[in-house]
Amino acid sequence: MIHNLPNILTIFRIVITPLIVWLLIGFDGLALHALALVLFLIASLTDLFDGIIARKLQVVSEFGKFMDPLADKILVNSTFITLNILDVMPIWITAVIILRDGMVTLLRWAMLANGASMNTSRMAKLKTVFQYISMYVGLIFILLGHFESLDIIVAWVEEWFVTETIFTLTGLVTAFTGFNYLWINRAFLNSVFTESE
Repeated sequence: MIHNLPNILTIFRIVITPLIVWLLIGFDGLALHALALVLFLIASLTDLFDGIIARKLQVVSEFGKFMDPLADKILVNSTFITLNILDVMPIWITAVIILRDGMVTLLRWAMLANGASMNTSRMAKLKTVFQYISMYVGLIFILLGHFESLDIIVAWVEEWFVTETIFTLTGLVTAFTGFNYLWINRAFLNSVFTESE
């Protein structure tokens, strides 16, 4: 059981994502929106710990290698789309994140199909940090909207472009890491285009 824990956490992250989306979009109540934030916190913690546990127990599996990044993309993309639907997140940032993830995923599959190993970048961790900060900021803003007494805080944050700056940096960092993946794996891309000529 303990050796399957990383994969269980990964599957849990996938299963809980639709519930988070449903609570945010399907209801207007403070309690259910707060529950969505708590569930998102739990889901994001499973993202942190499943890899750590797998490495510590030395149970890194092919299933985990494939499903863990997929679960991450499902959670992140679904949350950003939801925040966009609720007019919390600018649509261009959501589009950049989805396009970047799609491009990197296709590149990874193409390289695996050709027996190549993808070069990764530490910048991807910075991208993840910015994305999670943006998602938490968005979710907290939804909660703040339930308190009229806090409208002045929300107005101050918006006036000083705090959220806009965070969201914009997230979009830019995400786009940069996408292009960086293409650059550091350019040898494979060059070989593909050379063969196609």
